[in-house]
Amino acid sequence: MQQIGDGGVAYEQPVLPDGCIDLVATGHEVTVAGPATRSTTLLVAPGSLTVGVRFRAGAAPALVGAGAAELRDRNVALEDLWPRDGAALADHVMATSGATTRLGVLVDSLIARLGQARALDPVGVGIAALLAEHPGRRIALLADDVGLSERQLRRRVEDAVGYPPRTLARILRFQRFLRAARASGAGRDLAGLAADAGYADQAHLTRDSRVLGGRPPAALLRWEAERLAR
Repeated sequence: MQQIGDGGVAYEQPVLPDGCIDLVATGHEVTVAGPATRSTTLLVAPGSLTVGVRFRAGAAPALVGAGAAELRDRNVALEDLWPRDGAALADHVMATSGATTRLGVLVDSLIARLGQARALDPVGVGIAALLAEHPGRRIALLADDVGLSERQLRRRVEDAVGYPPRTLARILRFQRFLRAARASGAGRDLAGLAADAGYADQAHLTRDSRVLGGRPPAALLRWEAERLAR
């Protein structure tokens, strides 16, 4: 849930790749935010209320009815995926007031559709945890771990998560760095944090940060702190 205060300046909300798909209600629509491969910055109007549901990596396609690769780097109106039910849900959400109530409507609607969902792909939902445990593991060995060929692994991971396995590993590593950097506060040691997150060196982190975060790591963290302070 996110409530932006009143004022004359739009709020800068960065969206960084994290391997997840979200169902988001804001303004007058409900959208499915697909898995991102690059950073974007949304300008959120003063007084805006946004509520959303984040799915575990690999879990959303079974319920929303579209492969994650189809949703990659896209925001899709829910009514385009659920033509009748999506439009009705958007109307229901916007007819309610208050963040908790709106979020409850979203959650209840998802629970009501569980009976129509296809079975979860255990490879799709399990690959993020496997990569978190073995971030540098070669694709051939990952495929052996789950009893698949490399081509089968790639296809199933892309359908469930939206990325090839190696791209997912890259994004998860960057998110691991961000969590550690935020927890360390001022005076953080970027080289040490990079090593702990699984980067070969700080230059490796900087390259990924420019691609996935839009800025070098120090600048990205500084901008985040300044934005939140405002």
